[in-house]
Amino acid sequence: MATSYTQIRSMLVSEMFYLRNILTTGCLKCTALSMAMGSGSTWSILGNQQNRRVFSLYKTSTWHQTRRRFFPSYMETRHSSSLPSQDNVIRIPKAVARKLEKRMNQRGPFKFRGRLFVGQPGKLIISAKRSEFSHYQNQYYDKFKPPRLASQGWKHKKSVGDHFTINSIKGNPTLMKEETDGISTTFDSFNLHESLLDGLNSLNIKQPTKVQVAAIPKILHGHNVLCAAETGSGKTLTYLLPLLHHLKKENEERGMEAVARLPRSLVLVPSRELAEQVLAVARRLCNCVDLSANIIEGGRRIKTLQNTTVTPTDILIATPSALLRCLISGWIHLTNIRHVVIDEIDTMLDDSFKKIVVNIVKRIPIRGEAAMSENAQLIMTGATMPKNANLTLEEVLEPEALVTVATSYLHRLMPHVPQKFLRLHSSEKAGKLLELVKRDIKHDIQVMVFCGRTESCNWVSYFLQNNNIPGVVRLNGNMNVSQRVGIFRRFQKGTEKVLVCTDIGSRGLDTVRVQHVINFDFPNAMSDYIHRVGRVGRVGSLASGHVTSFIVHRWDVDLVNKIERAVRKRDVLPSVDANIKGRLNRIQQAKLNEDML
Repeated sequence: MATSYTQIRSMLVSEMFYLRNILTTGCLKCTALSMAMGSGSTWSILGNQQNRRVFSLYKTSTWHQTRRRFFPSYMETRHSSSLPSQDNVIRIPKAVARKLEKRMNQRGPFKFRGRLFVGQPGKLIISAKRSEFSHYQNQYYDKFKPPRLASQGWKHKKSVGDHFTINSIKGNPTLMKEETDGISTTFDSFNLHESLLDGLNSLNIKQPTKVQVAAIPKILHGHNVLCAAETGSGKTLTYLLPLLHHLKKENEERGMEAVARLPRSLVLVPSRELAEQVLAVARRLCNCVDLSANIIEGGRRIKTLQNTTVTPTDILIATPSALLRCLISGWIHLTNIRHVVIDEIDTMLDDSFKKIVVNIVKRIPIRGEAAMSENAQLIMTGATMPKNANLTLEEVLEPEALVTVATSYLHRLMPHVPQKFLRLHSSEKAGKLLELVKRDIKHDIQVMVFCGRTESCNWVSYFLQNNNIPGVVRLNGNMNVSQRVGIFRRFQKGTEKVLVCTDIGSRGLDTVRVQHVINFDFPNAMSDYIHRVGRVGRVGSLASGHVTSFIVHRWDVDLVNKIERAVRKRDVLPSVDANIKGRLNRIQQAKLNEDML
């Protein structure tokens, strides 16, 4: 087996002095060669040639005859292409060769250039401004010694100007490979209705993702499913396809049809923008199977809501508050519901929505087993797994009745999206933002700028507009419905180039055109960071994109430390807390306490 120059060098460097000690003990022959090796000679490791590990002693011709005289048993070989004609190559003694072979084959960490590795040093994963903090693939850290972080000292004001980047090292892990391990990678294998397959072909959707392969069969079988997968992995189709399949089969076999005020399936989402997005996808598929979809969202007039409920609907997409209002008013009833979907489950079980969502779900009898077809099926999806899902829904669902589907990259940074962290002073943020946005606009790249508060979102949008940045729009929860209508849709179609938003734009929205995400205000929660990063590198995106984060405050550094440490240790991201509202309240209280001190 051939051995490269780099491999031999790394494995033999510790054996050079060992071999010299052997040769310098016991006899005149060894003494002569020791003189040849010690008097200004240079050692150079060569590659494997004809399965012989060799090294050369470069020396002037003065010692050439000495080596030939005292070591006639060693084979000498000339290398006309790389070595002078008078230099000799001496084979390593068999005992040393066996020791080196054993060293190469042994498992476990080894040290190279001051770093521990568990395998051949691979790609550069973390590139830091200070190279001693860079991190390579297969690099290993002692479990009793925490890794040195590039962001370790970023709480100090002298760290301003430092930066590091988490590089892209592989392709999108959500995509299925061609026919792997006998598992079919086409939608035909799910036995979906033929009309749905035709609809997928018309939408140019050919291959399912990993989460779709794992979850769709379980949903089709009738199980209550909690589906947690990385952002941009196709979770909307994961629940829409089985729902439409079941509804179409019921139409054909039982003659069941939609009735006014009695929808047959319910999809709950946290925001009106996400509701409109799901509705657009559902209607394109419903047209293929002769079904209907409608929406109930907040901010509408009473008359509009009443007219919506009168229309017969197979699939109803709704935001929690608007739906609860219709239920209390008696404009809609849930007695015909056979499928309930809670999308973005981490947000929906947050303190912001939990009481309303539980109130709605308690009105629907949920099946305990797949065989109990007379009760409704419950499906929950999200990019972060809520730890308290079973406890929150224990009033309506037994924990044993829930099947969990989770992908391997859940709660991990996506390896195909580069992410850069810049340590800045607060006075430098605006200038750096303007520089990055101008560069993206010059190259016709769509940008999303995330802010922590509504006031910051408004200021950043005005700042960019005043600096003649074209196509800047903003989106936050405090905007009137009339202002929000159509903003994200225009951005999604590419009409607008820059979207400045709060975290309302980070949940579930399909942004395949976006190639750059800028965290103007770094998020307070790990789950928010995961969702923001998920706006780029999605299935169907034009490019993998990249993320730039501005690190200013001391509390930002704590979250950056956790992210960097997880990447270095190849571990999941910690503290993925689903209760964002509760966490924000704790952070706000901590800031107030710090200001008082």
